[in-house]
Amino acid sequence: MRVLKFGGTSVADADAIERLVAIVQSRGGARTVVVSALGGITDALLAIADLATIDAVRARAALEGVVARHLEVAASLGSAGAEAVTPMLLGIARGAAHTVDTIAAAGTASPALVDKLAAAGELWSSRLVAAFLADAGLRAQWIDARHVVRTDDRYRQAAPDLTATEDAVRRHVRPALALDRIVVIGGFVGSAPDGSTTTLGRGGSDYSAALLGACLLADEIEIWTDVDGVFSADPRLVAHARVLPALSYENAEILATFGAKVLHPKTIEPAAALDIPVRVLNSRRPSEPGTRIDGAGSAAGGQAAVAARGNITLVRITARDRRPDPAFAARALQALADSHVGVLAGEVHKGTLTVAAEGGVDVAALRTRLGPGADVETREGLSAVCAVGDRLAHDARLVASAFAALDGRHVHLVARPGDATSALAVVVDDRDVHDLLARLHDAFAGELPVAREAVA
Repeated sequence: MRVLKFGGTSVADADAIERLVAIVQSRGGARTVVVSALGGITDALLAIADLATIDAVRARAALEGVVARHLEVAASLGSAGAEAVTPMLLGIARGAAHTVDTIAAAGTASPALVDKLAAAGELWSSRLVAAFLADAGLRAQWIDARHVVRTDDRYRQAAPDLTATEDAVRRHVRPALALDRIVVIGGFVGSAPDGSTTTLGRGGSDYSAALLGACLLADEIEIWTDVDGVFSADPRLVAHARVLPALSYENAEILATFGAKVLHPKTIEPAAALDIPVRVLNSRRPSEPGTRIDGAGSAAGGQAAVAARGNITLVRITARDRRPDPAFAARALQALADSHVGVLAGEVHKGTLTVAAEGGVDVAALRTRLGPGADVETREGLSAVCAVGDRLAHDARLVASAFAALDGRHVHLVARPGDATSALAVVVDDRDVHDLLARLHDAFAGELPVAREAVA
């Protein structure tokens, strides 16, 4: 059993979907295909939701352009296929238009309505992919993701209900696979307990694929994108970045969390829990081996990599009572969690907890939760750079190289993310991040064995 997920660039147009069909044909056995919206469509739908609050006419016109793009892709099918899928696409379009009108009437785009509109992208793309597979003579069955991926009701960032999803997979997906059909389902999309449409957050199609892979006990989850695998650094920032042939689950998750965009960070957890390998592959170059992510990945050559992300806020929480308090850090971390602050890395020194947080921080709310016993300071305009690799856990020379690369820069935090001993994260000013990324790459990844030179 294999789950194949195709990102937006891998279903961008008719030619891309034809490449998808060839890849699916090349895989034997049971197959479940998970697809993102056509490249750029989710952004377009989110923009339409915003536009509808101020100009309904322009929003409807923009939606008509999105629909026309899907109809143009459908027109590339044979006449029978195009005639079959077009009414389905138009049905989804009518629902999207109704949502735009509802937003316009309300004058505001509620999270629930935004999810309902954004989900149209994956509904369209999955219908198209199923039609292209059928046009190629493959037995494909489309299944509505809202009937399968069950979530809570946190719209725009819903959390899956794994038990309910497993039950839905057993009822909807497994019977189709048992009939030797290729299941096609949209990623990113789910449904709340009341049946309303939800989404898993940006990049959530990877997460959908991992969830389905876990529920189906897949042999492998393939993530098809527009790059040859996971790189030792972002090749747009480090010209000599290279493809890594293998990574451990832990290192892949850390890289994704710290900005490596080829994977959604949550993709790894469901796969790692059941030791299901994840492979990152290029749909334009399917003969390339890609990057394999599994429990033994880090043992395959001691691979190292670096990643960076901006929009970091440094939060420093200091206890006013300077007497030792072993529970202070735990209380401070709980206050951060209750304030919905995403913590990437942190350190505790005596009565001070310092963390690198994602995005902005509501300082007033955090102070309220902490109470009068703590002071809070924040600093913005920062970026985090993280290096991963098993040798970082025991090679003092590599760690020394890291600190040498930091020379002359204002370093706000140095920490091990989570419990990882094979990763090192530093927080620096935005202006230093690109240079530091290249320096750390040369210190860590530049000397290690790699698959081949990166292709821009």
